[in-house]
Amino acid sequence: MHFRLPVLLATLAVGLAAKSYPVDGILVAVDPAARTMLVSHRPIANFMGAMAMPFRVKDPEQLEGLHPGVRIHFELVVSKDHSVAKNVRKSGEPDQPIPPPRQQLKIGEVVPDFQLTSQSGRPVRLSDFQGKVVVVNFIYTRCPLPDVCPRLSANFAALQKRFRSGVALLSITVDPEYDTPPVLAEYAKRWGADAGVWRFLTGDVSQIAPLLGEIYWADEGTIGHNSTTSILDGEGRLAAMLEGSTWRLDQLENLISHQLEKDTK
Repeated sequence: MHFRLPVLLATLAVGLAAKSYPVDGILVAVDPAARTMLVSHRPIANFMGAMAMPFRVKDPEQLEGLHPGVRIHFELVVSKDHSVAKNVRKSGEPDQPIPPPRQQLKIGEVVPDFQLTSQSGRPVRLSDFQGKVVVVNFIYTRCPLPDVCPRLSANFAALQKRFRSGVALLSITVDPEYDTPPVLAEYAKRWGADAGVWRFLTGDVSQIAPLLGEIYWADEGTIGHNSTTSILDGEGRLAAMLEGSTWRLDQLENLISHQLEKDTK
């Protein structure tokens, strides 16, 4: 019993640390294979404001029969480094028609040049990185879910140490009204970002987000954010894309390494 008691207490501590929140919103996109759903939700009391966020579902069978536009209820369980949606069900309220997103670029297509503002307040254009492999993700500094933006940022923090040349990392905020250059500068400092490799950008995200698969959804003050990570080759073509935030770091490292090898041939 003396050996089992610490394990039992640790297990209970973890369980007590997790918090549960009731959520209701509109289903924007669903991916049963990845056990994820993008939900435009109303404010979650004592946790976060209204926005659109991806959620991992504990039981993928609960996604059966659901479609974009349906209103749902679920329970969000959040622990220190993980969150999961449980008891997903239709609310019974009328569906909300969702307009189709702008055409997403296909693999091999050229990403149009765009200009945003970096954490230092300077203009940054995609064309500034001609000849480099560019990796783009979408985050925002107030993201409260530990397995979404913090995980994406942690992966980029590791990537900047792995790839010191030939690669540019761009994290674009989907909350530009709050994420001004000074706010992004503080966030970059928090993650130990090397400005020569990893830049945080703010501005009109609508000029690039839909082209890279970000669903930009507005409902009751929500923020579109479905966590796509895109790899662009040295000529600005879309070479590969990862969806969500649950992919392994080595998957992205392999994609970047492969693209670097192709670009040097």
